[in-house]
Amino acid sequence: MVENSEDRGPAIDQAVGYTATIVAAKRVLEQYNPQPLVWDPYGERLVGAECQHLLERWEAVAQRQQVSLGDVIAKRTRYVAVRTRFFDDLITTFCHLHGDSQVVLLGSGLDTRGFRLGALASARVYEVEQVEVLDQKRQGLQGLQPIAAQYHALAGDLTEVDRWRSALLQAGFQPHRATFWLLEGVVMYLRETAAIALIQGLATLSGPGSQLALDGVRRGSIAAAQDLRQQGRGRVVRHWQFGCDRPQSWLQDQGWLAQVWRPSGLGFAADRYPPHLPESPALGDQGHDRGVWLAQAQGHTL
Repeated sequence: MVENSEDRGPAIDQAVGYTATIVAAKRVLEQYNPQPLVWDPYGERLVGAECQHLLERWEAVAQRQQVSLGDVIAKRTRYVAVRTRFFDDLITTFCHLHGDSQVVLLGSGLDTRGFRLGALASARVYEVEQVEVLDQKRQGLQGLQPIAAQYHALAGDLTEVDRWRSALLQAGFQPHRATFWLLEGVVMYLRETAAIALIQGLATLSGPGSQLALDGVRRGSIAAAQDLRQQGRGRVVRHWQFGCDRPQSWLQDQGWLAQVWRPSGLGFAADRYPPHLPESPALGDQGHDRGVWLAQAQGHTL
């Protein structure tokens, strides 16, 4: 259990709603691409003026680099798009295999899967997020009915494992059932101690057949992000705190057997992540110590 607010880091609470808005806006702008990897018909209702703000910034980038705005959009949305598609596919497969599924989105941000992903029509969906972000989503999606058979939005701080776990159980979550856990864009914002407590806690709540999906960054990306923070740059990545170069081993230590991919290793992402392009979502050229990874894991006994 983690009860010490220092495990979150000084900027995390303030950054959550901000980064959630940027990520949702990038999902929306992905649809400007000729062949978008994801379709989010509701995201624009959640982000206010952020889409226009990003387009203005990216237009300036396009002019400076003497490339088309479309090229900049494709580059700046590619990681969010690939990550969203990767997790959408995993959730869809899990729900088809398990029928009456439990899907828990931890640190869900302004996620709209409970409203747009057809595979969740027979699933019980639980989202855990800070109350301010949930309020923003509730207001933006007012009048819409979730596609999920059951949909529960629960206020909680992921670093306070006992508290959000209690809220989850009170909402009807059944620990003995197979569960799909999603940590999308979460662990890099936590200190390592908080990330370990969170992922170990999931293993104790998971019935047979449960899966965990998450993404993370390498340690070199954390160092680069900290440099950007010192320069007053990197609106999102300046809040990163934890990187891991051996995610398979790290996840096994926390009770999960994982497969790990880089974006360029996913077949559907080949056109967006050819080998010569950087894989870090926002940190420039790919170095040997930078990069992102995506993981799917099965529970095992510690």
